[in-house]
Amino acid sequence: MAGCGVTHYSWEKGFDTHITDGFSHTRPDSFEHCWYSPKSIGRGMIRRIIIRDGFELWVTDFLFGRDTCFSFQGCPSFLLFGFYLSGHYEAVVGKPERELEFCSEHQYLLYMKKLDGFGEVKAGTQLRSVSIAIRPEMFFSYFEDDIGHLPSVFQRIFEEQDGSIFRRIRGITPSMHIALRQIVDCPYRGIARKLFLESRSLELMAYRLKHLSVSETTHQIREHVMHPGDRDRTEFAKNLLLSNLEAPPHLDELAAVTGMSHPKLNRCFRQMFGKTVFQYLKDERLRQARVMIENQGLTVTETAYSVGYSSLSHFAKAYKHHFGVSPGADCRRKKGC
Repeated sequence: MAGCGVTHYSWEKGFDTHITDGFSHTRPDSFEHCWYSPKSIGRGMIRRIIIRDGFELWVTDFLFGRDTCFSFQGCPSFLLFGFYLSGHYEAVVGKPERELEFCSEHQYLLYMKKLDGFGEVKAGTQLRSVSIAIRPEMFFSYFEDDIGHLPSVFQRIFEEQDGSIFRRIRGITPSMHIALRQIVDCPYRGIARKLFLESRSLELMAYRLKHLSVSETTHQIREHVMHPGDRDRTEFAKNLLLSNLEAPPHLDELAAVTGMSHPKLNRCFRQMFGKTVFQYLKDERLRQARVMIENQGLTVTETAYSVGYSSLSHFAKAYKHHFGVSPGADCRRKKGC
């Protein structure tokens, strides 16, 4: 992919890259894998810790030196408790494709039956996260006869169809921060390490279940009355995006300049424009890309870079998904490219 290093992840082989000096892999314990980054991509590591069969812990501490694209396919169905301490990550998953954003100081509860897709991290991003991935049958094994006492919305998660995505987002609480720091700084080795990490993982899951209730779901879908000042700030954020499509500010930068939190900014965007900041940016990029192809005589490559895509394949895939025709076909039809 032009302009973007590509890293593939497969469940059987782990991480690999389309470059000579790919990720180096070590396995210090029978249950723990660790991948170290080549200098050409950045600095840091990604750990996969197998607590039990169907219960895994992922710890990422990575500074990206260049735009990096990840593709992942064939991953088993997991319930994911994700905690992002820093950085911003965007992904497209599922069929039909859905856009997901992961931002610092937020926790994500995510489930989908088929986890295939790709994501991208921008150069200069310090991505620090802890994720708990647990198979549904393993998760329910912790409750046995108490499954009926789980929040009602939680009991419906696994009834979704193959292409659907269950997602809930909240901020990271102080209690969660303590447990996350203990995971990152765990001093133990061997079986003591596995037991300690399992206990901290269960603690984080317990904190999340405490907040998952019908009232939370109602709060997330309830319409909020927007203050005139928030409307002005949201309009300002929209104009800032439109004037910098080729290199837009990250969500945390956009939130800071408008004086709003990430969730509030996204909520205001949904109310005013019917979509999140990421969805709005993607749609505007594609809309302007089609205008460029139809009216300005640019090639597909020139168009992709002009609207901020560093990967031609990602651009072509997004364009066809949005308009139902490839950019190359549009170019040939309109301008004889």
